[in-house]
Amino acid sequence: MTKIEFLQMLAKGWFGNSQQHSIQAQLLKERGYGKLADKIMAESDEEWEEAKKVNARLIELGVTPKVEIEEYPVFTDVKEMLEYDCKDSYNALPEMSKALALFDDDYVTKHMIQEFIVDEQEHYNWVRQHLSLMEEIGMENYLIEQLG
Repeated sequence: MTKIEFLQMLAKGWFGNSQQHSIQAQLLKERGYGKLADKIMAESDEEWEEAKKVNARLIELGVTPKVEIEEYPVFTDVKEMLEYDCKDSYNALPEMSKALALFDDDYVTKHMIQEFIVDEQEHYNWVRQHLSLMEEIGMENYLIEQLG
């Protein structure tokens, strides 16, 4: 995979993931899980901004970004949603880390991807923490905590 292909893949993925999280946040809010909805919407906004950063970097590199969006499933079950996010982040982290080597001669892009890795790791840790909390206190109690 080339540098440009990797960056285009990131933008496509983040635009799709942003839309997935936005829809899921709206569904959660509709069901009364405001705390969780706010967190998921913040994640959606962050992914949208990351995709925009990638496209801006592509333009700086002289490439016209593609208008593409990765398809992601939308879940109504909270546990399934978080399990999917956990798996998605778990798979993305080594891919992004491995891709850093592509940018050894491009500090600006490499630094941007390093920041993305930190953000993805934080999201992965948050999701794992909430999945553990579900196991520890039970799904019903977890959902009660997310009301508001």
